[in-house]
Amino acid sequence: MMSKELYNELPRPTFRWMKVNHLELDGLNAPYLPSVDIEHIVSGDTQVTFYQGNGLDDLDGFEGASPESLRDAVNHSMNGCLIHAPKGSKGTVRLIYRVEDAVPNLTAQLKIEAKEGSETEVYLLFEGDAPTGSVNIAEYIEAEKDAKVTIKKIQFNGDSVRHIEHRCVRAAAESEVRFVSAEMGGAQTILYYKVDLDGEKSKFVNHAMYVGYDQQVLDFSYWVLQKGRKSYADILTTGALTDTSKKNFRGTLDFLRGCSKSVGSETDECLLLSPKVHSVSLPLLLCKEDDVEGNHASSAGQIDKDMLYYLMSRGFSEKGAQLIIVESNIRPVIDELGDEELIARVLDRAREKMQKYE
Repeated sequence: MMSKELYNELPRPTFRWMKVNHLELDGLNAPYLPSVDIEHIVSGDTQVTFYQGNGLDDLDGFEGASPESLRDAVNHSMNGCLIHAPKGSKGTVRLIYRVEDAVPNLTAQLKIEAKEGSETEVYLLFEGDAPTGSVNIAEYIEAEKDAKVTIKKIQFNGDSVRHIEHRCVRAAAESEVRFVSAEMGGAQTILYYKVDLDGEKSKFVNHAMYVGYDQQVLDFSYWVLQKGRKSYADILTTGALTDTSKKNFRGTLDFLRGCSKSVGSETDECLLLSPKVHSVSLPLLLCKEDDVEGNHASSAGQIDKDMLYYLMSRGFSEKGAQLIIVESNIRPVIDELGDEELIARVLDRAREKMQKYE
């Protein structure tokens, strides 16, 4: 009998009977494979090094999406990638991770060291499918004073792949770490963020979009510890669910002592396009400091009938009108990818998924 694994547990659990504290799935039990090469393109002054074994020895109690899957990513990585941005440098890196029959289970590490005053842009592209395939990647991002790191992630994994990312972020004074994510594939997509805004005026921004269809499960979890004075956090997930797909959002903004004048906001938006979909949203605010501003918002519902009627009265079919409304919600995040070819691919995939559902 396959053991169960608990993913994305809330840092401050709520009532157990609500069954929202975590996601429970069968364990991966993926075989450990030898090393694999990762396609990459580098421009600018940023340095990229690939390594074998564990390069993440400073996680300091970080447990990831689940202790079991993180342990696999730490101890059985097939490929480790170190991105080093020297002081004052600028550069762009593109990494392409592929799942295929020859490599159905991909376990990897990514470490980003952004030195003082550097600007680094990293594209992460996930492709491919395989029966009972999986992606399990541990990511550690450290931004020194006044460093800027932008990670743009596009996920096109197939319908048989479990996609897991463990993201540990540490931000020093006046640094900024920004994520833009397009989650367009995977049987289960599990994303976990633990962010330490240590320095004064440190900043974390995460904007993510998705379109769920068939029996897909999307599970987003954020734990942002605002420690530095005048720190700033902005979390947004937006998307749509069709068929019998499910989405969970667990966002925790944790204002700790010493973070006065800090601002944090989290927003979860979901369009429900079928009566059989399931959306859970838990935006939490924890506070131990005075003089802070915390905002949280959640919305889930069907498309406005008046808006739908208006578009259909202009000659669009019902599905065509729904697509226009969904695209208007997710397009601002997609445009943040800043790459016309990738933007077009994401939009095509969204339209394809919208056309498939009944």
